[in-house]
Amino acid sequence: MTAVPAGTASWSSSGTGAQAPARPAVPWLTVIPLAAMMAYADGFWMVSLRGAVGAIERTQEPFISWLRESALLVPLFVAAVIAAVTLALRWFGPVLAGKKAFFTTALLIAAAGTLAGALTLAASQAWDYALQHDLMSHLHHSNSAQSVDQLDQSSLGLQVAAFGYGVGLLLVSNIVVTGWTVAIRGGRLDVSRRPKASPGRAPRRVRAARARAVPTDLRLTLAAVALFGCAAIHLAVIPDHLNHWVVASAFFLTLAMAEVAAGILLLGRPGQNVLVAIAAAAVVPLALWAWSRTTGLPFGPNSNVAEPFGLADMAASLLELGILVIAVVLLRARRRDDTGPRDDTGPEGRTTASAHLRALAVVAVIAVGSLGVAGAVPGLLGDVDTSGNTTHSTTH
Repeated sequence: MTAVPAGTASWSSSGTGAQAPARPAVPWLTVIPLAAMMAYADGFWMVSLRGAVGAIERTQEPFISWLRESALLVPLFVAAVIAAVTLALRWFGPVLAGKKAFFTTALLIAAAGTLAGALTLAASQAWDYALQHDLMSHLHHSNSAQSVDQLDQSSLGLQVAAFGYGVGLLLVSNIVVTGWTVAIRGGRLDVSRRPKASPGRAPRRVRAARARAVPTDLRLTLAAVALFGCAAIHLAVIPDHLNHWVVASAFFLTLAMAEVAAGILLLGRPGQNVLVAIAAAAVVPLALWAWSRTTGLPFGPNSNVAEPFGLADMAASLLELGILVIAVVLLRARRRDDTGPRDDTGPEGRTTASAHLRALAVVAVIAVGSLGVAGAVPGLLGDVDTSGNTTHSTTH
């Protein structure tokens, strides 16, 4: 690591020779390698622990499962690494000066990756225990209730102990992986990216265009990405619904197309009518989802029967809830702008945020969407019941 004097920051030259501070950008060449390495390292331990104490239905093809599930976890780990470097940027500035800042940042990255891995490990082991519990329930008819309860408690204790050992393994692995990745990059650990220096004064037309440019509202970006994520999840569940209810497949196709169109409109400057339509597009599937998971829909092949919760439907509902909240907030802000003075959140009342926070929020939404799509594809996460049929992951 090359030491840099304290207080040094990234600078860009204005055409007059004066130095103006540039906004720090996300160091993607640091973030992505660290996230990918930790995702595959942690994924290895998760699959290994599953093979030792997990449900037998989820232990098939461990190598393929490791490759597939680790790839799905990359967006989650990207969000974790961005969160760590954002915190380091706030503490130490755009350039790490000194060994203390360097090693603290490295430990922050390893800790953030461990937290992401621990949450994923907890969810995976909870699902393993649920499958094992179902198996114990089937054994109730051929064994005494006391022996079944003992087996169930032993299974729970084994999962809890494995989680404790797993978190320790994840922490050690992430520290080692962070060190290796930084060493491979020649000892470089960046918390921000230095903007390219301008060779001279920009043309007048370029400077005028920059002055007129309006920062994109982070809320609009998040809502658009969430809409695209919901559309991907709804498209992924269509093949499964074709097998038992074509009407549901047609509904999800229509909903996905509407969500894609709404997301495209949000990337521009949406009017009040567009925001109202987007709020409605979030409320309708949310209401149907809550209805189907509580008392069951009064129509369809399984009328009045509550459907089980699954990864796909919960991810889509979380995204839809976020879309609804953003639409309501923007509508309220639009109403205040029409009746009173504008706020000072930015040009035309738009909310601005640093590049790190914007990237963190967008990648987090992408991570939720990718996990939802994974849960919607039958067998992708090995989510099968004791009879070998896909269950919760394909419901929506």
